[in-house]
Amino acid sequence: MTKYILFSAILFGLAFTACSDDDDEAVVATIDNIAGEYLGTASGTMILINSSGEELPYDIVPNGDETAKVTVNSDGTISVVEPTFYSASPVTNDASEKYAYPGAIVKNIQLVQEGDALTFDVKDYSSMNGAYTVAGDISGHFIGRNLTLDYTFLHAGGMIGTVHFEGVRK
Repeated sequence: MTKYILFSAILFGLAFTACSDDDDEAVVATIDNIAGEYLGTASGTMILINSSGEELPYDIVPNGDETAKVTVNSDGTISVVEPTFYSASPVTNDASEKYAYPGAIVKNIQLVQEGDALTFDVKDYSSMNGAYTVAGDISGHFIGRNLTLDYTFLHAGGMIGTVHFEGVRK
């Protein structure tokens, strides 16, 4: 009888472990499972250039609800909507008065499989975010359910900056 109880306990433990979905690293990122929204934080720096050419530096302040969106295209490439990021007020430089800056949409990104990661590196993208033209570089990788983005931008509205984003697929 003791053997059966021990055997049942082992089977129950194995079944419980096999059904657990808490281990994000166990999921291997593939083109079939990376589409969706990634919730995380963005940080970095930006410089606003005013009408007299003066450069005003600002920190990008993590808000905790920044979201990047990934779409898989029919040709096997992806499109990434960079997350909206936030800075202190450009008027008062008060971090409690956050200003939001929408990210650009970068299309037709080629992916490379590197071990358990899907990676990409795009130089000189150009795109739009609302009414403004944005250009820059973007690189990133998918590992499990996690997305990391590093990008630069030159905004036609007089901003330049770098952003680091880390998010988890919802």
